[in-house]
Amino acid sequence: MPEKSKTGKHLQQKRALRPTVKIVIAVLALLVLILTGIRVYHWIAQRGDTRVIVLVNPWNGVDKSGFRPRLKTVEGIQVDKSCAGDLEKLLADCRASGTPITLTAGYRTQDEQLKVFSDEQNRQMLAGYDADRAYAVAEQRVGVPGTSEHELGLAVDVQGAAAQAWMRENAWRYGFILRYPEGSESITGRSADSGHYRYVGLTAAEQITGLGITLEEYMDMFYTQDAEIEIAK
Repeated sequence: MPEKSKTGKHLQQKRALRPTVKIVIAVLALLVLILTGIRVYHWIAQRGDTRVIVLVNPWNGVDKSGFRPRLKTVEGIQVDKSCAGDLEKLLADCRASGTPITLTAGYRTQDEQLKVFSDEQNRQMLAGYDADRAYAVAEQRVGVPGTSEHELGLAVDVQGAAAQAWMRENAWRYGFILRYPEGSESITGRSADSGHYRYVGLTAAEQITGLGITLEEYMDMFYTQDAEIEIAK
């Protein structure tokens, strides 16, 4: 029986390799599509985060922010839909760690905020302050109607020392920051509050927590006109 030529063997090997090459190319193309999809997903997610980067404090009212909450109920309180999913995951993970957690406040209308403010002012007057001083304390502690983050639907109040300790360590993983830390009163315009957490999105929460700054400082760094000009350069 005549031996096959080397050329014939070479052609057979090339034909045998063709399906393998096609499979490799198909796998690589699929990986490129997956990686592109992941990048697009993160880009969209980060763009979505910017909707919740709004500043409300004694000098910047809710109306000025232009933010209009789209509400969803989570465990009996209302919050903006943008943070509802992350809040539900936060609550589940906190409890899974063995830490009980209770939310005592979420979204408030301006009328509801007025009642909270009036109750606090009356409480301070009963404690012995005159009307002006009671107003000033209430302004620091709960916020004048129209300047409270609760009117955005992006803030929640957390009850309990254990829950607050867990939040200090983990809230940023779910897009929340401690809004009024100790020592920041002159920056935020509000008294320190260990139970008040504000949703700013996953990206901003990680950056703010990592830098150890307030939302005011973060926005000065990244969202002012000067900062945008600096970034553009």
